[in-house]
Amino acid sequence: MKYRVEIDGLRAFAVLPVILYHAGFSGFSGGFVGVDIFFVISGYLITSIIVSDLEQNKFSIINFYERRARRILPALSFMLIMTTLASYILMPAELLKEFSQSLVSVVVFASNIFFFLEIDYFSLASDEMPLLHTWSLAVEEQYYIFFPLMLAWLWFLGKRKVLGVIIGLSVLSLMLSQYWVMNGQADMAFFWIFSRAWELFVGAILVFIPKNTLTTAKLNNVLAVCGLILIVLAVTFFETNTPHPSVYTLVPVIGTLLIIRFANSNNLVGRLLAHKFFVSIGLISYSLYLWHQPIFAFLRMKSVGEPSLAIFCLAIALSIVMAIVSYKYIETPYRNKTLYNRKRIFQLSFLSLSVFMCIGLVGHFGKGFEQRYSLPSYSDTIVYSPKREKCHTKGTDYLKPTQACTYFGDEITWASLGDSHTVEPAYALAEKLQEHDQGLLQLSFSGCLPALSYSAPEAGCTKWLNDSVSYLENNKQIKNVLVGFRYSGGLYGEGVDHFPEIPTRVILQLKGYEEASAEQLLELYWQNLTQLLTRLQNAGKKVYLLYPIPELPVHINKATTAFSIFSREPIIDLERATTREYYLQRNRFILNKLDSLTYDTDLVAIRPLDILCDSEYCPAVYEGKALYFDDDHLSLEGSRIVIEKIISSAYAKAR
Repeated sequence: MKYRVEIDGLRAFAVLPVILYHAGFSGFSGGFVGVDIFFVISGYLITSIIVSDLEQNKFSIINFYERRARRILPALSFMLIMTTLASYILMPAELLKEFSQSLVSVVVFASNIFFFLEIDYFSLASDEMPLLHTWSLAVEEQYYIFFPLMLAWLWFLGKRKVLGVIIGLSVLSLMLSQYWVMNGQADMAFFWIFSRAWELFVGAILVFIPKNTLTTAKLNNVLAVCGLILIVLAVTFFETNTPHPSVYTLVPVIGTLLIIRFANSNNLVGRLLAHKFFVSIGLISYSLYLWHQPIFAFLRMKSVGEPSLAIFCLAIALSIVMAIVSYKYIETPYRNKTLYNRKRIFQLSFLSLSVFMCIGLVGHFGKGFEQRYSLPSYSDTIVYSPKREKCHTKGTDYLKPTQACTYFGDEITWASLGDSHTVEPAYALAEKLQEHDQGLLQLSFSGCLPALSYSAPEAGCTKWLNDSVSYLENNKQIKNVLVGFRYSGGLYGEGVDHFPEIPTRVILQLKGYEEASAEQLLELYWQNLTQLLTRLQNAGKKVYLLYPIPELPVHINKATTAFSIFSREPIIDLERATTREYYLQRNRFILNKLDSLTYDTDLVAIRPLDILCDSEYCPAVYEGKALYFDDDHLSLEGSRIVIEKIISSAYAKAR
């Protein structure tokens, strides 16, 4: 296959947006589409090689996998060696165990499936996972397993019919990704090969379509410029809430297609991509992609709050240095068939993958080697409700109120209603209710807002909430309801990403309210919350309203672990994890609103701030026990302390 310098330049337009997006640079909110650009390029190049071999009747699956092994495994192995060493030194036990599991998934090229299953409430934030980016390698490797064999098997049909098959599969794959996104399964669409294959197929389709000799140089130039504009638009205007991958993803994919087909040394885009800077970045793009994520992840892991852009610039510089080293001393030598013949490549590949498999399994079964640290362990109390996975719901296929969990007593006189912040308090409350021969109904929906009259961003939330409130209104046995939400999180987003700064931009984006101001959205939120409370009270329920829970500046695992195995102090003061003033400023809007309510025997305020915090500070641990299981959800121990207030209020007369 003839070398095309502009494709190396195009790789720079794929990797740089990804890096700048992950670093949080403004203007690159859609930088994640760089991976889609890579997919199209890979589909085009791989298919070009396979078709060329098939046309010359010299295609060999062994040769194909040899080329893939030379291209992918040496640089990947180098990164895994260094990342594993850093993880052993820097990671707390729970995270090292999770890293070990991800290491195994990388070895078997299934990390996309692993991260699909793992990224939820119970894992560290995804941007602190050193191997998260390997999901895209897994997608490509899974594609390489079936596509060459499919192409070789169908080759006898002729190129036109083979093209028809590929186009058909592309359409099916795109339709599947759109279906999953529209049905609240965006994570599945993002990670699985079935919803990503169409992007690689688009690159493959290019190989089967002969170049139109009737196109003029001027038209080629215009179409290539259009391709570049589409990529820039996607990188600039796409956001994390843009449905992806979906029909929206056609914007960068078609842009890449146009550049591959029409950019050349005779037009503007071709000359731009052939510039020495872009070609140089393109040549090291694979290693640069491999290195930026672990460097960024460890940087975030050991920082309180989001690192500054200046720090990220240093991290990018380090990523480039490591990429250059990897390209020059790892990638290039292993592509030399004189230095490393086929047998040697396969032997080294098998050896490296086997070693990483063993390391991953040892780390998993060794439970992250907690004994590496001399600090007291809080792992026994960094726990969430044992009912969470079974009883907490989300999505359009949610647990209906009639199917929701009840525990522990037979006489269900209590219920909890809200988002994930009510799950552990509900369990702790049920434990106490058992002493009074009463039980509790848990109604909780992940990330749900008090959205009775508007469509919440979380698919299924609004319908679930209306179903749940109606169910409680009609259930005469239930007399008491604990209500709580992560108010400021839903209104302003994560606090831990910005600490010590407080996010103030309202992030609510509601269908039918696209033109509403921030003030109108806040008022709509409050009206719905008060409507919910009023309906429950009018139905004769005694409502216990849970105020915002104090948030930590870091994940509890990070907070309770030393900077490294060579340190003897935790990363923050555990008894002064955050300040009362931060809490008041972070939750100013909702606190003012909640404090305006009239509390009486039918509406009781439960204020975690006054229960957990002193006059100045809020702790992360209390009497040797962790109060949280991440940065904002109370652990069972923390919930038990808060629930004592509810129980003392509910059963004061009885005692």
